[in-house]
Amino acid sequence: MSEGAPAAKRARAGRDGNPIEVGYWKIKGLGQPIRLLLVWAGLEWKDTLYECVQKNDGTYDKSSWFDVKHKLGLDFPNLPYLIDGDLKITQTNAILQHLADRAGLSGTTEEERAKANMLFGLSGDVRRRYTGAAYSPKFDEMRPGLVESIEQKLAELDQFLGSREYLVGQGVTVSDLLWYDLIDQFLVLDPTILDQRCPNLRRFHSRFHNDPKIVAYRESDRFITQMNNTQAFFK
Repeated sequence: MSEGAPAAKRARAGRDGNPIEVGYWKIKGLGQPIRLLLVWAGLEWKDTLYECVQKNDGTYDKSSWFDVKHKLGLDFPNLPYLIDGDLKITQTNAILQHLADRAGLSGTTEEERAKANMLFGLSGDVRRRYTGAAYSPKFDEMRPGLVESIEQKLAELDQFLGSREYLVGQGVTVSDLLWYDLIDQFLVLDPTILDQRCPNLRRFHSRFHNDPKIVAYRESDRFITQMNNTQAFFK
């Protein structure tokens, strides 16, 4: 980008003026909250997608990632990764925190930031239970207990949200986007999961799901619908 480019244009791009790069599998997984944050913040970004392909013998080929894993200049090579100019980082929470800080979505007070971090941790706990079941060959028998467990956590989150529009403070934070993504996936797992105990989260999900920025992204070619990777038993 030329030195004469408008400041607003530079602010939306990466640190070097180029689009921010997000590397991840061609699924939602841990990459989707990052993508949603970039969409919400109006930052310029591009996906670098890696595919896990099932071979004829039933095994899975992940060479699209492993062939380049140690060639990208990452200190701790892993997926997802983010390249923002000369900054190259891995670890989902570190990436989300970097982008949230840049976009002003970390919370405006010490209390808000503390609660946003609490919701980060809670989302990780729930996601691990969900993905652990999704990748298990016993998924079908685990499903009822999984739904019950998630429903309980969502009921607690519903009570925490109450009548507020956002989970933390008076505006959107990264924790809202994290939980919108999780709830969206849980509604595929069980379309009724919010019906009995989570009226506030139903309203919360609808607000983000129907926001023009999110709608435009969902209707675009870059939106990914597959939630878990090829070897999962719930995709």
